Formats: sequence, structure tokens, C-alpha cells
Amino acid sequence: MTIKEEYNKLQKKYNLPNFEDMNNEFEIITIEKIDFLLREIRRKISEKIELLAKLLEGILQPETTLTHFKESNIFSDEEREEVYGLFRSLMFFHRASIETALNENDKKTADFINSFWKKWTKIKNNLEKTVKKVKDSWEKETEFKQELSYIR
Repeated sequence: MTIKEEYNKLQKKYNLPNFEDMNNEFEIITIEKIDFLLREIRRKISEKIELLAKLLEGILQPETTLTHFKESNIFSDEEREEVYGLFRSLMFFHRASIETALNENDKKTADFINSFWKKWTKIKNNLEKTVKKVKDSWEKETEFKQELSYIR
């Protein structure tokens, strides 16, 4: 049985999002074993959440790196509040994933996936704005001495 076939069977049983959407967002077609397919999908979701949360954490609580310093300084206090709201949402789902993993079964995992999916579009749209702002900051000229003064 292929991943898609197994997913479609589980989709009907647990009312999961469609395969193509999930695959587009979390590359579930790359899962090698389908014995615990929903668990593997939860792990894929968690990996993406963790990557995005680390980016936001660097903005909110920068380490003493040039990257974090530069990216953190492009946000106003109001924008930081919005970033923090995104961070909170991501961390909620990251911790929910861990909670699900502690005593996992297909029903609990499907509930996690469905709950996350309902919020994902809104979270993703707001993340896109934040990531674009961070990316664009690297095209803008800044004085190198000013940025290095932070590290000294």
C-alpha cells in the first residue's frame, strides 16, 4: 500500500485534510514507513513548527550573533508583540505534539493534526509577512561598524 492510499484510508476515518494539501505543506510523501503514518505526519509537522519557532525566538530573544542582532532590530515593539503571538501559537502546537507523543494512538494523533490544520493557514500567512521582512532586511545597506559595535 502506498502512503497516499494509507493516508486516504485514514483521512476518511478521521476527517483529515486532503492528501495533496498535507503533502504540499509537510512533504509527507517522503515518509518511508507507513506502519505509524499519522505519527510520522505529526513528526513532520513538529519539525516545521520547531524550525519556524527558532526563527521567531531569535527575533524575540536574540543571542549575541550578528544575525539575531540585525533581524531583531528591524521590528518595532508593536511588531514584536505580533511576532510573540505567532511564537506562542507555534509553541502551543509544538508542546501539544509532545503531549500527544506521550500516549499516542491514531485518534489522538489525528485530533492533533486536525487541530493544527485549522490554525495553520492563519499562522502561515502571518509568518510569511514576518519572514519576508527578515529576508528583505538583508538587502538593505547598513553600516558594518554599527552592526559590529553590538558584538564588542
